[in-house]
Amino acid sequence: MPLHVLELRKKKITCKRATFEDLKEVIYTLVQLVPIGFVTTYSDIAKILRINPRIVGKILSENGQPIVIPCHRVVSSKGLGGYTLLNKKAVDFKKKLLKLEAHGEIRKFNLYELLGLK
Repeated sequence: MPLHVLELRKKKITCKRATFEDLKEVIYTLVQLVPIGFVTTYSDIAKILRINPRIVGKILSENGQPIVIPCHRVVSSKGLGGYTLLNKKAVDFKKKLLKLEAHGEIRKFNLYELLGLK
């Protein structure tokens, strides 16, 4: 089932199929909800939006504002996953950032619970 978004224009609400830019905005917003010291997974975000986790990874790899949109807090369900900063692979840097934020213990954040989903 494709993702749809509601759009409000001139006091009229319409429903449209989500574009790549719409997905980007929603994914960036979800990532900003993950607090310091916690992580979520590409899969968790993908399940919420009913999209492929690779799309989440692709969008986050294009994040040009890593301070505002902390994409390092999104990890693979099988491990740390990749991290691109200034077009250089920097998985070690991602690990250091997460440990620094979490004071050593990295914990999983439940986006489902925050959003009231099951």
